[in-house]
Amino acid sequence: MNQVVKNYYDQRNDYGINSLRRKKINSLVQNDVKQGNKYILDLGCASGYLSGAWRQNNYLVGADIAQKSITQAKNILNEAYLFDLESDDWPLEITDKKFDIILCAEILEHLFNPQDFLLKLKRLLNLNGYLIITTPNFLVWNNRWRMVLGQYGAKELFNDYGHIHLFSYNSLQKLLYQVSLKIIGENNLWYPNYLEKFAQILSPNLFVYQAILKVKPVK
Repeated sequence: MNQVVKNYYDQRNDYGINSLRRKKINSLVQNDVKQGNKYILDLGCASGYLSGAWRQNNYLVGADIAQKSITQAKNILNEAYLFDLESDDWPLEITDKKFDIILCAEILEHLFNPQDFLLKLKRLLNLNGYLIITTPNFLVWNNRWRMVLGQYGAKELFNDYGHIHLFSYNSLQKLLYQVSLKIIGENNLWYPNYLEKFAQILSPNLFVYQAILKVKPVK
């Protein structure tokens, strides 16, 4: 495990989630979660603050690089494991299983090689399984304006210093195409929120603040 990376996340507080983002993510899984009997993998689970609400009648497995997070997640999820998501040392308790839903909330932008990561996740999915992926759209219009004004940094933009890749909505789509994943649902955050009313005519690459996608392998 990369000790520098581990130390960084061990010192971070739980990211948490606002109610609107939680609602939008839940909208993509709620029918399956309510049905129950789903095997769910939450990667970068932190304390389990998001997927923990899906535990009833489902089985939740979490993973994170931060010891503090895993200690908390063990009280919320059915299983929780400490390891670096980009290492080759994934526990057999995960790699020997197939999952109905894999949650990757705010993960891809923190990885050195998101392409290989997604290819690995495809192998962990059941036949009808899918991924929930969320990541900030770095090229949302207000970020572009701040860069024009010379305002670039973690305080001005939403790229904390753990972000290795700065995805746009379009570049995320390109990545998904490269690994043969297709979007089967989305409920993005727009900026400002009221612009969602005009989603059919606006460019997501310009006005989506955070991409929230439901994707599955291309057959």
